[in-house]
Amino acid sequence: MKRFLTLAAVLIFIGFTLAFAAEKPTSAPPLPPRIPEMSAAGKVLEISDTILKIERTLKGKAEITEFILEKPFPNIAAGDQIKVSYLERDGRNILTRVALAQKTAVRKAVKKDFPKEMKPVAPPAPPVTK
Repeated sequence: MKRFLTLAAVLIFIGFTLAFAAEKPTSAPPLPPRIPEMSAAGKVLEISDTILKIERTLKGKAEITEFILEKPFPNIAAGDQIKVSYLERDGRNILTRVALAQKTAVRKAVKKDFPKEMKPVAPPAPPVTK
């Protein structure tokens, strides 16, 4: 019986040793860092087949920003108000999307006129209990 227990312990030990010594599965290679897409809006100053310059306002200051075009945008002309999406690579702004800026209507405040005879009525005060 002593031999049987010793043999069983050795076999279990060998089995666990082989299980821990097995190769671990390789993990997937790390993904490259994600480049965030940024956006800006402004007025087109100059456009060519390779470069787009817009004037945008940041914190009250006008700034001219230059973008590199990967493809020409024929429906954009100088003087248009546009919104652009771009990526920054190697210190250059690479343009990905261009859209004409939508003009939004400014809502005027509605003034409520009450007749002079009509005065606002205050709700009655709750009764005071002591």
